[in-house]
Amino acid sequence: MTIFTGPPSSAIRNKPISEQLKRVLASAAQSAGIDTIIITSGGQDVLGEGPRRTGSTRHDRGRAADLQLVVRGTTLSFTNQSAPAAMLAFIEAAAAAGATGIGAGVDYMGSHTIHVGFGKSIDDHETLTWGANGSSRNAPQWLRDAAEAGWGAPAALADSDVVASDLAGAETPGRYAVIARTGLKLRGGPGPDFGSEKTLPLGTELTVTQFGGAWACVDIEGDGVLDGYVFASFLAPVVSDHAEGGVA
Repeated sequence: MTIFTGPPSSAIRNKPISEQLKRVLASAAQSAGIDTIIITSGGQDVLGEGPRRTGSTRHDRGRAADLQLVVRGTTLSFTNQSAPAAMLAFIEAAAAAGATGIGAGVDYMGSHTIHVGFGKSIDDHETLTWGANGSSRNAPQWLRDAAEAGWGAPAALADSDVVASDLAGAETPGRYAVIARTGLKLRGGPGPDFGSEKTLPLGTELTVTQFGGAWACVDIEGDGVLDGYVFASFLAPVVSDHAEGGVA
């Protein structure tokens, strides 16, 4: 289970993040193997409702957070040219789960902090990445790629009633189906740095033999031979008719 800390009481944006955003972050953290999320800047007063606010309206009512990711006691860092696999997996899963605004850049908030949230208002559903000076063209390419991959295969978790404790039981070997709209890449190893062998279409059923962090080791043919790894966020358990109470 992912631990959330912050935001600091001394921060201008020191109000809690929304439950909707927390569900998205918890889902992404579980997929990417993130142990702790440190929120350095959280929610803030809405204009006219209080004085503790600054900058973008994205943070109003806790709909955005500036945060850092911790894995086994180490805070993940990145450059403008690359980021660790766990961070890429987190961003992709957060975008798939409903986050629509994601920003990062060494010249933006340093090499440890990323911004994840929703639109400028509750009615703003535009998807956007950005970097230094708030400019989309300054967003690191790895950030754009990870976010676009998630937006291309939405998991639709942001508005669901799923909470982090409910997700813990999902990492059980067995039969699963691909729920990525544009298909799911089968890779030679557990990470985006491994080559993609093929793309499994939406609805493909497979057997997960083992989960490891953000990745699942899979048997495509059902013959006991391991075929590769897929990003686990885009798999859903296959429920039999018997389990649903139906009849054959």
